[in-house]
Amino acid sequence: MSPREGSTLSVAVTGAGGFIGTRLLEELCADERVGRVLGFDVREPEFHHGKLIFDRLDVRDPALQKRLNQVDVLIHLAFVMDPIKDEAAMRDVNVNGSQNVFKAAGRAGVAKLIYTSSAVVYGAHRDNRIPLSEDAPLRANLDFSYAAHKLEVEYVLREIEEEFPDLQMTVFRPAIVFGARVDNAWSHALELPVLFGVQGYAPPLQFVHEEDVASAISHAVFNEVPGVYNLAAAGWLEADDMLSIVGRPKVDLPEPVAFGLAQRLWSLGLAEAPAGMLHYVMHPWIVSTEKLTAAGFTCVHPNLDTFIEGAEGAKGRLRLGRTRISRNHVRGTVAGLGLAGAVAGLRLLRRRSSQAA
Repeated sequence: MSPREGSTLSVAVTGAGGFIGTRLLEELCADERVGRVLGFDVREPEFHHGKLIFDRLDVRDPALQKRLNQVDVLIHLAFVMDPIKDEAAMRDVNVNGSQNVFKAAGRAGVAKLIYTSSAVVYGAHRDNRIPLSEDAPLRANLDFSYAAHKLEVEYVLREIEEEFPDLQMTVFRPAIVFGARVDNAWSHALELPVLFGVQGYAPPLQFVHEEDVASAISHAVFNEVPGVYNLAAAGWLEADDMLSIVGRPKVDLPEPVAFGLAQRLWSLGLAEAPAGMLHYVMHPWIVSTEKLTAAGFTCVHPNLDTFIEGAEGAKGRLRLGRTRISRNHVRGTVAGLGLAGAVAGLRLLRRRSSQAA
């Protein structure tokens, strides 16, 4: 929306302390059309500016509604992105928290709501079209909690739309978000000493740069783009090309072994996500970018450049379980024991793979 003549916009952002939130705060505070930015999060962002008013507030807090008085645009980014073992707590933040945000916006008279969903809501399935348009059925793989919660929030939005018909909504469904400051389960996978896959599956993947996500949201702040939009770089990357860029060994496990091992590691607190995330490296979930392009926005960072940037950042880090260390500090006996353990684990996986094949 454009500010009224002689005035500026007041914009609120939940999840202001995250990597997308920080990028967005920078863009909004630098724009002369914005006079005030309200940032909500349970952790304070590193970014500070004269226009920014930070409020340490949980998205489930009923007090949020009062904070949204005189706000023109609300951007909802707050979400537990990397799955946690306490799935009830995760759902409470993601689903109930989102519902509280949306209702607070409607009751406070906010004119525009912008929400970042995810392309995972389409689900990863063998019969998915390539690419998927916004009217494709939503078939999120429900054994992946992050995808299940994103899908549930989209259904909540439909109820909010009926309850508050004057609240204009823009929903983005980003592909895998990568970039220099990205820190999520997908980027963590590139830090492992050995990459794991599922035998017989090597789907293409699609990315969107963190800067393009922030810019797309900013575009929606100042323009009338109601509705649902996929958000990604045009095209995709093939699995072999990504593997050559990463330059690390890869082991493909039989499907039953892969799911069993992933679930076991998750139950032990050694994995980034439950086994259900494997669907998204087995089957395609590539999205079309035509609708957003027609609405006046196109990502400027290609898939290849975005993936390379993420892979370059991962090269300086090593992840063993949930522990991350700098490769520059991998020295001596401790490093030798750690790498020996990784090699021993790899040998065990190979033995299990041969027994299951």
